[in-house]
Amino acid sequence: MKHSGARNAIERTFGVLKMRWAILRDTSWFSPEVMTRIVNACCLLHNFIKREQGVDAFERVYNSRHVEMEQAYANEDVEDVISFIQPS
Repeated sequence: MKHSGARNAIERTFGVLKMRWAILRDTSWFSPEVMTRIVNACCLLHNFIKREQGVDAFERVYNSRHVEMEQAYANEDVEDVISFIQPS
């Protein structure tokens, strides 16, 4: 259970980072060393923004979407069917 909880926290963290930083959304052509530095820089900037700004609009939007998805899955039977595609 602890491993599962840690994995969920890490996945939520990367979800928030991907929402904020477009460079993390697509496949990267950078070397692993450079990509590691990019992820670290995104984390540092995210933490700086949270510390200085207080209210984080990106994280609030991500959390509200996450809650909506969990509620939708709880209310429906779990199926592997995609019912719609929303452009971004």
